Amino acid sequence: MTSISSVERLTLDLPPACIAFCPTEPEYFVIGTYHLHRKENQAGEDLGEDASGSPSSQAEQQKRSGTLELFRVQGEQVIHIATEPTPDYSILDTQWTPHHAASGPVLAVAASTGLLGFYRFAKSREAQHLVHICSERICEPETLVLSLAWHHKDPKVIGLTLSDGRTVVCRARQGDLWAGDQGIELTTVFSHSLESWWLAFSPSYSGALDLYSGGDDQLLQRTVEGKESEQCTSLWQDRRIHQAGVTYILPLSQDLLLTGSYDDHIRLISAPAVGRRQVLAEANLGGGVWRIKLLFHHPSHEQGGSENTASGASTALSGTPEVGSERYVTLHAYFNILPLLPSPPSQPLSALLGHV
Repeated sequence: MTSISSVERLTLDLPPACIAFCPTEPEYFVIGTYHLHRKENQAGEDLGEDASGSPSSQAEQQKRSGTLELFRVQGEQVIHIATEPTPDYSILDTQWTPHHAASGPVLAVAASTGLLGFYRFAKSREAQHLVHICSERICEPETLVLSLAWHHKDPKVIGLTLSDGRTVVCRARQGDLWAGDQGIELTTVFSHSLESWWLAFSPSYSGALDLYSGGDDQLLQRTVEGKESEQCTSLWQDRRIHQAGVTYILPLSQDLLLTGSYDDHIRLISAPAVGRRQVLAEANLGGGVWRIKLLFHHPSHEQGGSENTASGASTALSGTPEVGSERYVTLHAYFNILPLLPSPPSQPLSALLGHV
């Protein structure tokens, strides 16, 4: 595998847990941090925490705090712009809305105290910073909101995964999700037996919700919504493919998924609505795979060809999957998917996955 060198490396005051680039202001990005306050009288002892950071039944809930760090990329320089402290909770995930917001870019934040927060990116000639809009109570304070995903078509819908195993969907009753005074409707679409690590909405959308979720129970599953929002059916479930928790899901098409797991593998999976799931390709990255992003490039622009390719960039955290275990973020591996061509679901899918 070709080695990857860092352009710039920053050490933060608190361990980073997530990163998100603003889609409308792509030179700006936000890092959410996570800090667990150790009790002085229990220093050096096992506090009974599991991998998600949720307290066990024997351990008293501990205080967590964090920050939202705003940065700007200028050339090869990474400049720190502002810090928004969150003294009462840590940040587990951040996602910018892909939908237009009249007030400017809106950032959704998953908090360690069962809250879903919304922030607005305020930009002027003099300064740039994050402004807190509102926070919604999703669950009890002892439960962590582990991840979130905006629906790609419906701006009133956002999905969340929780440390108690639930996968939930939030809907704005009217107005925007971040309006603050309109209220939101919560629906539990699926419950894993252990932590629900990740969810992703299916690219197909006919008005009813269709989503995937993965949990610490090794389960990858697909849920579809019925005529009523509270009527949800698991279309299929699979515990055979992954040997440990399913930590990331990235749908590439209606029936093609990329998944990450802390069994150290990244996998390309054919997952039709009806029929058997099949691993088309996989690679051992030597560490738990917690985030996957696609970088599209088009050789036809450079070489006159017609084949589209996609490269996936994956962060791999080795060892115990402990949130914020390091104070820096490192890109560990690249892989290629060749070719990745649109094809009807009825046709066989093929892919070649190899290290660069």
